Amino acid sequence: MSTSLSSPAEIAEDVLAAVLEPYTYKGCRYLINAVAQASANTVVAEGNFAITESAYIRSTGHFNAVELVLCFNQLAYSAFAPAIGDGVIPAFHGWGLEDYYKHQLSSMFIRTSSSRFKRPIDATKFSARLECRNFEIVQRTVRYLRVPCAIEFWDAQGGSAYGEFELAALNIPGCQ
Repeated sequence: MSTSLSSPAEIAEDVLAAVLEPYTYKGCRYLINAVAQASANTVVAEGNFAITESAYIRSTGHFNAVELVLCFNQLAYSAFAPAIGDGVIPAFHGWGLEDYYKHQLSSMFIRTSSSRFKRPIDATKFSARLECRNFEIVQRTVRYLRVPCAIEFWDAQGGSAYGEFELAALNIPGCQ
């Protein structure tokens, strides 16, 4: 994954706080800050994370597969929020931020996922780059937006991990 952000915008803390409230509520907000940019068919973001204490297990001493999925979710939810709020993605035309907050948990699903760990990552301080491209409306029994994503994680010591996800967004208002 080699995409860099050409004109990223910082995701405001009030947006992060609202999007990540379900994680904060359970004591597992790991995303510290993020920048993002979006077009009609692409969302790209970079974020900084810290896991001082795992929300589900005693410390393993390294970033693990469960935390990879949680961090992917947090960066993806956060990156899509300003794009939807600004009306950038046609499939979400008709939704504002409040609609997104209302639907983010009940309407967003991971359809497939895979991950690879190249070198252990220090969970106390690491970063990630997310790229979601080539959105597609799928007309089946249930209509949804297919969102292919890739994410890479790294730390200052050369730790490295990578994941691929396919998301499904249900109840989308646009592109009827």
